[in-house]
Amino acid sequence: MPPVEVPRMINRLVKVNNIDLYDLVFSSTFVIGDSQQARPFSRVIAVQKEGAFYKENMVKFEQFPIFDLQLQETLPEAQIDDRHYHRNTTIHVDSVRIIGISTSSMLQVGSLEYLDAESRVKHIRILRD
Repeated sequence: MPPVEVPRMINRLVKVNNIDLYDLVFSSTFVIGDSQQARPFSRVIAVQKEGAFYKENMVKFEQFPIFDLQLQETLPEAQIDDRHYHRNTTIHVDSVRIIGISTSSMLQVGSLEYLDAESRVKHIRILRD
């Protein structure tokens, strides 16, 4: 994906007292502070097999059309004349508790100008007869 040109935002200081994050996995990010853009992306085949052994490469991305589908174009951005007045140039966070962040997700304390996230997941359950 080519970089996207985004206008420069106003930077703010971030002060965080406590963040309790148990698990962060699979193309996910945790950011304290400002970011210009983020593009988390993931493709996942999740296989749950009951009994027996699992053979590696048992399933391939090419077997499932969900991974080849073209995403629909989003609507063009609407031009909105707005102004933001931040009374304080600092973002204060006392405490955040999160159990998990997974599969192209993002936790950010700060400003983000542009986000383009994509996650495609195929779940397969193989049960005994």
